[in-house]
Amino acid sequence: MSIGLAVFGAGRMGATHVRNAALHVPGAHLIGIGDVDRQAAQRLVDEVRVGRADDPDALLRDPHVEAVIIATPTQTHADLIARAADSGKHIFCEKPISSGISATKRAAERARKAGVILQVGFQRRFDAEFEAAHRAVKSGALGEPRFVRLVGRDHRMPSIAYLRTSGGQFKDQMVHDFDLARWLFSPFEVEEVYATGSTLVDPAIAEFNDVDTSIAVLRFGGGPIGVIDGSREAIYGYDIRAELHGSKGLFLVGHGRLRNGELLDSRQATPDVESFIEHFADAYRDEIIDFVSAIRDRREPRVGADDDLEALRIAIAADRSRASHRPVALAEVGDE
Repeated sequence: MSIGLAVFGAGRMGATHVRNAALHVPGAHLIGIGDVDRQAAQRLVDEVRVGRADDPDALLRDPHVEAVIIATPTQTHADLIARAADSGKHIFCEKPISSGISATKRAAERARKAGVILQVGFQRRFDAEFEAAHRAVKSGALGEPRFVRLVGRDHRMPSIAYLRTSGGQFKDQMVHDFDLARWLFSPFEVEEVYATGSTLVDPAIAEFNDVDTSIAVLRFGGGPIGVIDGSREAIYGYDIRAELHGSKGLFLVGHGRLRNGELLDSRQATPDVESFIEHFADAYRDEIIDFVSAIRDRREPRVGADDDLEALRIAIAADRSRASHRPVALAEVGDE
């Protein structure tokens, strides 16, 4: 039987999930789109030619909706998770569940008590190259993990209006890399973070104590080290890379388009590297396919609330480190 899906949010991320749910997820079908902007929801319905634009509460009351995909602004996630759980709907939520640890824990517990799946949208875990890197570590092919370097640079700076409420570069952008570092070097866990950053792309974001260019150094329990560098702008296009070094060798991700001895400038910003939406198109599709599979197989999702919680904890430690100019142990980050 096909699983009925509703998508909450008709913005850029919501539109991606709508198109996948309507057209590219076997064993599921789109029932409706809920958004405060009913016209935006209707435009998506008209585009995919399936489902209806409706109020989120109406979709939650619909017995044909078995699961919801939440792609609304961050501050609405925890409440929508609670309402969906109380309605008995399985939940896929874009990261983060919340910008606070206590609220994240409460939402996760609500889902657990309701007996519904809660999957979080860390799509990089579903990217073919990153999956291959993960397998190299898990199989022992890399040997003992020693060092991981992650690069995350957006092509274009988001709007100031978005950045003002985003939670900051570590919670909003680099949190993907924090999750990736944990996943790639599992079972090693991050124990300490040192982070620093600068405002080099747009001085306006300094007004709300944010940065656009930053580095985080991670120390894992047992000794491995990670370095992440992030930027809100890369003139040459969206840039996501990884380097994993172990006792048996090196594994690279995303280095194929780089050329030694040549300047990469705006001419390299082709449509296929315009943004994360284009770069991870297959991963966004596959994470929803896996979500539907988890519902059907009655199993835990591949990326759950605990993963979101730990990535958030690292982001909070990074923020605290930047502010205090010192390394911060994750043990210092309480329920805040």
